[in-house]
Parts: sequence; C-alpha cells; structure tokens
Amino acid sequence: MKNVTKILTAVTFCAALFASDQRIDALGGNAAFWPGDEANIAAFPAQVNNHSYLQLSGVGGDGADPEVFDANGHVSILWQEDGTTWGFNYGGDDWVNMHWGNGDMGVTVGMEKDDNAGGEKSDMSVSWGGDFGFGEMGIHYATVNNGDDDATLGVDWRKDCGFWIFDNTVVHAPDLMADDLAVHADFWKAIDAGGASVVYAFGVEYAGGDAGYMSHSATVGVEANMTDWATLRAGYTWGHKLSDEGDNVGNTGDAFTWGLGFNWGGLTADLTVDSGLFQDPVGAITGYDDGGVTDHTVTLTYGF
Repeated sequence: MKNVTKILTAVTFCAALFASDQRIDALGGNAAFWPGDEANIAAFPAQVNNHSYLQLSGVGGDGADPEVFDANGHVSILWQEDGTTWGFNYGGDDWVNMHWGNGDMGVTVGMEKDDNAGGEKSDMSVSWGGDFGFGEMGIHYATVNNGDDDATLGVDWRKDCGFWIFDNTVVHAPDLMADDLAVHADFWKAIDAGGASVVYAFGVEYAGGDAGYMSHSATVGVEANMTDWATLRAGYTWGHKLSDEGDNVGNTGDAFTWGLGFNWGGLTADLTVDSGLFQDPVGAITGYDDGGVTDHTVTLTYGF
C-alpha cells in the first residue's frame, strides 16, 4: 500500500481516548465526516453527551504476534447519570483516562506514563468541547516530556456550512503554538444512496515554517447494507502536494481501506478487512495464504 501523508488526516486523536477507530479507518480515516460515530469524541469532547456504551478494543490481540495484531486490549465505558456523563478508559500506559460531560459541554483528561522519562513522569492531555451557534468546537492541550517539556494547543471546528457542492466544513489546527503553524480544512457532502451512505470530501492544508507546503486531498467513504445485520465499508484517500519549500510536489499517495460491521441489536462488532482478500479470496478465507481476512483485532461495542 502506498504511503499516504499526514495531509489526509484532519483530526488529532488525543492520548486520552481509546474509542474504536476501526469503522472510521475503513471509511477513509476522518471521524468528522461521520458525526454520529463515537470516534468524534477525540476531536469534539461534547460528543460524550450523545453516547452510552461499553467497548472492548483489541479483542483477539492477546498473545498474538505484535507485528501483525494490536496486542494491547482496551476497555471503555461511557454513561449518563442524573444529567451528567461519565466515562473511563483502561489499557495501555495511562494512569488517568476519563471523560465528563454536563449535556452542553464535555471534558477529556488523561495522564500517560512517559517512556522517554523512564516511566517516572507522565504526559498530560486535557480536551474541552462544546456546541455553539458558530459551530462545534474542540480545544486540546497536551504536554510531552521529551527533554524540552513541549506543549501543544490544538483546535477543531465543525459546522454545517456549505461551499461549492459541499454541505459541511471542518477545520483542524494541530498546534496553535507551533512555529510552523499548520491548518487543514475539509469540505464534505453526505449522500443517501438508498441502502448505502456515501461521503465525499475535499481537503486543503497549509503548513508554514522551513518545511512549509500546501496540499490538497480527497476522501470517499461508502457504508452499504448487505443484510439487516451486516454492513460492508470501503474508503479511498488521495493526496497531492501543490507546493513545497524543497520543490517536492506531486502525488503523495493513495490508499483503499475495507471493513465489515455486524449489528446484533445492542451489540456491534467492527472488523478491518485486509486488501489481500480481493486478490485471493479463497486463500484468505481458508487460511492458505500469508495474510487472511484481517490483520487487525476486533472491536466489540454494546450500546445502552
């Protein structure tokens, strides 16, 4: 699979969140294009008020080859009680990993062991978000003990405002305090295709500094019903660098992604499909090729 640069990713996922990205990855990689998915909590913390679930991520990874599977399992629980949202995440190197919401706003707080400091210090992240008349906001502050004690301040903004043939806009700035300030804007349109949901997005990004560049990208995501309990997902991402301080312009890569979703009432399962399945479907299904149907773990979510 060709390399796809960071211009194709418009949402920064905080270290303080374990929400499954498998559905979103299969649809092109940007949760902002699918506002109802819980993966939006990372960029827009107020979304915690719209979900209640128990989620098991990394299922099937324990004891598996860490070069093939994510061997680290994660558990997340999120619920509302007396008008307040509470959420806790467990797994990895986090010391504290939790959500809070009051119906109008949401907060995510995380402290993670810093391996660069021998585990004696922690990286900290705090995200706050709310939905206002001018759009939905997410503000993210994080520190990293990398010897310089760096800090970042990121912002995400989303609104259903149109441009050209598009109906929605999302803007992402990963670090407002950086010397090489970068801003990414995506415009997207959601299309109801009967038994399928289609998203088409066009993005532009500018980065300043010594390595400054300007680029644009495209994303197409399709989620189609196969039965009343099974869904096929497909995504395509493409990028092109328009200008670069080093004159390194041109196509920056493209990629297909695939996935399956299963829904049994309150319980759902997300599965990433390896592209090799389409090259040798019999071998992948029977296990006689080098890959198989998937090279990822499974995410199980029970919504309530």
